[in-house]
Amino acid sequence: MYERYHIDTSPTKLPSTQIGKFEIIRKDNCFNCGQCMTQCIYDVHTREDRDQRKMAEPVSQLCKNCFSCIQNCPQQALEMVRNSKYESLGNTYWTPDKILTIWNEAEEGKIPVYGAGYRGPFKGSGFDSIWTDMSEIVRPTRDGIHGREYIATAIDLGRKLSWITDFENLDPPNIRVIQIPMFFDTDPLGLCLKNIILAIAKAAHRIGTFAYVNLEDYSDELKPYIESIAFRFPLHKAGHLDSVPWKKVNLIEIVLPKEFSSSKLEKLLVKIKKHNSTALISLGLPSHLLSEEIIKLIQASSVDMLNLYTDSYGNSSEGDMFISESIRKLHLNLVKRHMRDEITLMGKGGIAAAEHVPKAIICGEDAVVLDLSLLVAAGCRACDPCRIENCPAELKKVDSETTAQRIINMMCAWRDQLLEILSAMGIRDVRRLRGEVGRAMFYEDIEKESFDFIFEEKPLFK
Repeated sequence: MYERYHIDTSPTKLPSTQIGKFEIIRKDNCFNCGQCMTQCIYDVHTREDRDQRKMAEPVSQLCKNCFSCIQNCPQQALEMVRNSKYESLGNTYWTPDKILTIWNEAEEGKIPVYGAGYRGPFKGSGFDSIWTDMSEIVRPTRDGIHGREYIATAIDLGRKLSWITDFENLDPPNIRVIQIPMFFDTDPLGLCLKNIILAIAKAAHRIGTFAYVNLEDYSDELKPYIESIAFRFPLHKAGHLDSVPWKKVNLIEIVLPKEFSSSKLEKLLVKIKKHNSTALISLGLPSHLLSEEIIKLIQASSVDMLNLYTDSYGNSSEGDMFISESIRKLHLNLVKRHMRDEITLMGKGGIAAAEHVPKAIICGEDAVVLDLSLLVAAGCRACDPCRIENCPAELKKVDSETTAQRIINMMCAWRDQLLEILSAMGIRDVRRLRGEVGRAMFYEDIEKESFDFIFEEKPLFK
């Protein structure tokens, strides 16, 4: 019997993530009337267990900034101030707001609520310079997560046939389907923490996606999840491939340097195909520029996927281009060569919020690779630089089962937000969103269209 894809969530708290954006201070003039408890729907205000006549200290991390308790206190005994611990989270890209949002998603598995709404700027750098277009008029039955119509978030991995000429002798392509357009990176910061690697592999297995595992990070603990593991290794470490059960996996990725031996790569691809003909082959690219060697491999059906690598901030190896622009250039390059449907395109880095997933797909990706966001779900505070030996979240001690469930919760919340965006656009299949730049507005393009003709230099004499 057909069943819709569903992600099972379970509320999972961590002591290290109980940091709120604000602190609610109860002053001495409070006479314990309980009006704040009546007004608050988020359980910030409760009475003391030992003495029900008194109000307990506010649970500030539950506050959603709605101001209802403050406005309705007859004694004006409540005050809201910014939390200094919250202000110290993250950095300029992985901002405190992004970290707190992921923590809430990982804890409850629901789309987060913010009582006072968004009061910040509507344009920023990176993905914040892209606005999704919600102007489509759609039927009420297609109302995102609450609608009666099914919206698909599954994607196809691998090559697609350009055309079919002989149905009787049809050689079907090697295609695999995952139910969400998101892959996992088990070791985004190179920490080599076994509990985190195991947790991410568990989560990927349970929700039906792939987790990238470096050859040196593989252990027998990962054997139960081998079907969901994608082995990743740089080309110069191809000799270590036989140290892991690579013949049983469904995806293998070779990370290419800027300059590489095409003959060595071709020999390795032949070896992989000979001993594991069902595995998808992916190339990890350091740049959006495609060499002639890679083009030939795509044309020869030697590779199935391309994965563009950027850092956790979404910046290219040269640091001169954000991943959204790199992916657009790579996507259009493949389109111009009439090769786009012959390859699956992904990008790693810079995905720090649920809204970044559809924006990356609009830029041309088939799927995104999540890295640091998974650590944040585990309680990471995105310290810059990383302080793993004195980690405030104690990542080395976090239970793998707890972390796995928090990642699953976050994926449920992110998928729900993807469904909401697809619904608002009137799109019933996430595959339709790929490269659909007409569904978005890019700040740089709008600025160019609006002002270039005014400020362009015109010759004095014709």
